[in-house]
Amino acid sequence: MKKQILIAFALLPALGAGCASSSMTAVQSQPTAATIPAAETENTAANRAYTLDDVTKHASASDCWMAIDGKVYDVTKAVDNHPGGPAILKGCGTDATQMFNGVEKHGGKARDMLQNYQIGLLK
Repeated sequence: MKKQILIAFALLPALGAGCASSSMTAVQSQPTAATIPAAETENTAANRAYTLDDVTKHASASDCWMAIDGKVYDVTKAVDNHPGGPAILKGCGTDATQMFNGVEKHGGKARDMLQNYQIGLLK
């Protein structure tokens, strides 16, 4: 008898899909933060729109945002490890596009790293 019960429980997940009520199916189909892939959640955050006024409110070493090429970045965590030292602070709270693009060393690797700090788009 115990073996039959165990087999029944083992088969329940496979059979359960056909036995679910329509209201239960509707609830299960709603995406939640736990069911949305992390990459999709991050992508949504990266598409949030900020104004330049929003960016200017973050103009210190302990809270450093900058806009570059129409995207907004929170580079606060990069300040202490910036290879150019405190030069990064000149861009905090600004549209730093010209400054960033004017640095020869800001090639592929720097641009790849910058993507990790994107929090939105400049509107």
